[in-house]
Amino acid sequence: MSRAGRSLMMLGLGALLGLAPVTSTALFTAQAQSGGGFGGSSRGGGSSGGGYSGGGYSGGGYSGGGYMGGGYSGGGGFFPVPMGGPIIVGGGGGGGGILGLMLFGAVMVMVMGSMRRAMSGGARGLAGGGMEDTGARAVLVQVALTHGDEVKAALQEVARHGDPDTDEGLARMIQEAAVVLLRQRARWTYGRVEVAGGGPQQTEGQVGAWATQARAAFTRQTTSHYQNRDDSSAYEHASDYQYEKEVGDLYLVVTIAVAAHAFPALGQTEMPSAREIETVLQGVSGVSGRSLIRGEVVWSPDAEGEFLSEDEAIMKYGELSKI
Repeated sequence: MSRAGRSLMMLGLGALLGLAPVTSTALFTAQAQSGGGFGGSSRGGGSSGGGYSGGGYSGGGYSGGGYMGGGYSGGGGFFPVPMGGPIIVGGGGGGGGILGLMLFGAVMVMVMGSMRRAMSGGARGLAGGGMEDTGARAVLVQVALTHGDEVKAALQEVARHGDPDTDEGLARMIQEAAVVLLRQRARWTYGRVEVAGGGPQQTEGQVGAWATQARAAFTRQTTSHYQNRDDSSAYEHASDYQYEKEVGDLYLVVTIAVAAHAFPALGQTEMPSAREIETVLQGVSGVSGRSLIRGEVVWSPDAEGEFLSEDEAIMKYGELSKI
C-alpha cells in the first residue's frame, strides 16, 4: 500500500475512534517532508520604474547573472509650455497671420501630446509581445519535474552563495533559479503559471502569499537563505534531516514567484504548455535588481533522494496541470 494510502487509512480509523480530526492539511503529517527556499524584497520597495533587460537565457546558457545592464526606462517626458497668458496670433496681415496660425497649431499639438503621455503614466508598449510598463506585475511559475537531485543541489548552491540583502544579489539569485529550471525542460511534467497586476505593495503581497502557500506543502525547511539586513549570512542548511524513502516517488516541485516592474507580455497562462512556461522563465531570468520588487524561490523535497509520489504532488499542489 502506498504511503498516501496508509495515511488515509490511519486518519480514517482515528476519526472513527474519535482520536483524530480528518482534515486535508493533516493528510501527510505522518511522514516528514523537507523543503528549501530563499528570497526577499528590494531595498527600494519597488518604487522605481526599473528596467527589463530583455532576457538572460539563450540556448541553454547563462551569462553574467542573466541581465545585460540595459533596460526600459518607463515614462515619456512632459515638456512644459509657458501658460501664463493668452497666445496672441496675428499682429499683421497676410503671411504673418498664416505663420502665426501654424505656430499656434504646432504648440497645441505639442501640449496635447505631452498631456496625453503624462495622463497615461508614461506607459509604452512594443508591438508583438514587447515591453509594457503598467506599474507592477506579480508572476508565479511552478513546475513539477521528475527526479532532479541535481536541481536541488543547484538551488542549494544558489542559496549558499547568493546575497539576498542587495537588490542586484537578490535579482541574480532569482535569475539563476529560473535558469536551473530552464535547463531541465525535458523533465517537466506538471506546470502552473499565474499573473497578477497592481501596485508595488499589492504585487509584493501576492508574491508573499504564493511563497507561503508553497512552504505550507512541507513540514521542515532544511535549506534557507532570506534577508536579514546584516553583514553575516543568514544561510542555513540542516544536516540531521531523515526521511523514509519509498519506491515510486519521483517528483520535485519548484516554485518561483516574482514581483517587478516592466515584465514582458506573457500571453495566456491557463493550463500552460512547456513553451509558455519557458517564456515566463525567460522573462524571470531577465528581471534586474532595479526593477525587482520581491522574489521568492521554494522547492520540495530538499533532501537528496527524497521525492513526491504523483498522488502527493497532485494533492499538495492541486493547481498544477499536465504539461
